[in-house]
Amino acid sequence: MTAVVLVALNVRGPLAALPPVAGEVGADLAVTAGAIGLLTTLPVLCFGLASPLASALIARWGLRNAVLGCVLGVLAGTLLRSAGGYGAAVAGTLVLGLAITVGNIAMPVLVAEDFPAAVGLLTAVYTAAFDIGSTATTALTPLVAAGAGWRPALAAWGLVAVVTVPVLLLARRGRARAAAARAVPPPETGEDGVAGVADAAPAPALARAGAVDPRPVHRRPATWLLALAFGGQSFSYYGTTAWLPELLADQLGVSASAAGASAAVFQVAAVAGAFGVPLVLRTTGRPRVALWLVCAGWAVLPLGLLAAPELWWVWSAVAGAAQGGGITVVLVSAVARSTGSAEVRRTGTLVQGAGYALGASGPFVVGAAHDATGGWTAPLAVLLGAVGVLLLAGTPGVPRRYAPAR
Repeated sequence: MTAVVLVALNVRGPLAALPPVAGEVGADLAVTAGAIGLLTTLPVLCFGLASPLASALIARWGLRNAVLGCVLGVLAGTLLRSAGGYGAAVAGTLVLGLAITVGNIAMPVLVAEDFPAAVGLLTAVYTAAFDIGSTATTALTPLVAAGAGWRPALAAWGLVAVVTVPVLLLARRGRARAAAARAVPPPETGEDGVAGVADAAPAPALARAGAVDPRPVHRRPATWLLALAFGGQSFSYYGTTAWLPELLADQLGVSASAAGASAAVFQVAAVAGAFGVPLVLRTTGRPRVALWLVCAGWAVLPLGLLAAPELWWVWSAVAGAAQGGGITVVLVSAVARSTGSAEVRRTGTLVQGAGYALGASGPFVVGAAHDATGGWTAPLAVLLGAVGVLLLAGTPGVPRRYAPAR
């Protein structure tokens, strides 16, 4: 579990380090705000467009080698991003985006294979660590930059990767010893060449119950419905984080620091949502109930800001919990719709690839709605529409029942 948490910190923390010091980076590198915006958008584009490449690398390298490569790539990208001029920053960001894309696809497979009786809980731990890492990075990076400059402040987050590498190696060694003690022969290469990720790997209880579509992953309607649902979730997340501080500043006249606090409330509350989904699954066995609660929480934000913007901290907290739960319920459903680790990887590739590609357009579309109308009613309506996509696609996409193995 320690390795799972550390990998999660690596795949989100370095990305959250840039926005708090974007002004200093732009001034030092003498580039426009649009050029800095590319550095924040490029990783999300990688999450969507590079998912097939990441899946192929996992198939070629093997699951655990891919996770280790992800962490090493994060370290290399973090150091390169702060080592030179704007070209180095773009190159380092691209390396970061590609490495994290590998981690995005590999980690749900690893959780399903190593923790088949606790997929929901470990997915919650993984997604909660996203938000904890992002919040800590956002808060601490400006403090380091104030004393040492933006370059050391960004590079310092490579220390998390340095700590993670030996933990991953120890976890791998411990797994090998445990397998030897049980006299289990080493896993064979799956049909798609995934060493140690054979299709016979443990699957969640729902899959064993025969609820999985026998057709190939890319021909299953549920796969594409989950991809569309993940797109609605990602669109809402990136659109909200990009524009909520400015919306609050415009509507309420609050200071930049006070408006920025909304992001902290939004991120911290996600931890509760991430752990809430496994609780709902355990008590009801119905993923759709968890999805409906997530959608209701998301809808509170645009509706609440339209009706009573002065209570922004309440709406931010509720929507923050919803965004943490939304990631969890979609990823758990993708695992539950699959049999075997290789199939989990294929499903995750399509769901996350298409979903993040849609999510990357969130800041642009919300901003365009604001520019076109000069107000915030249309942007909030756009966000509410994205929640509707999550609801309409997710309801038939997630399984009706999910009984976690005990």
